[in-house]
Amino acid sequence: MPFVNIPATYTADPGNVWVPKSSFVSSDPFMIVTRVQVSADVVQAGLRYDAYFTAENPRQDFFGRGWWFYYGGEVKGATTRDAYIDNFAFQWTDFAVHVSWGSYQSFIQPRQGPERNNGFFWFEAQ
Repeated sequence: MPFVNIPATYTADPGNVWVPKSSFVSSDPFMIVTRVQVSADVVQAGLRYDAYFTAENPRQDFFGRGWWFYYGGEVKGATTRDAYIDNFAFQWTDFAVHVSWGSYQSFIQPRQGPERNNGFFWFEAQ
């Protein structure tokens, strides 16, 4: 019977995708990882997937001390930082899907606000 299982989503150092890392200084390389397990028949069928990653604002409140950014000359509130991976084929039965940035600082760079360096409460992938 075909199946897709996502056993974990975590942050990591891009040098080791398989080992979760829970804290970063601003210069540390930064990655969001989702482990995926599928049955062999999913791979054999040539099925494809899209992945969506989101990092939540620590307060989930962009009107208070949360995040904001400039877009088209205007200040916009932002409760998440999102990344996408589109239209990839399932090639293995146990693998990691990930997005990465050269540093934690470059990950948070687009966001402004007094608490952007305080981190995130959780990450999610779908």
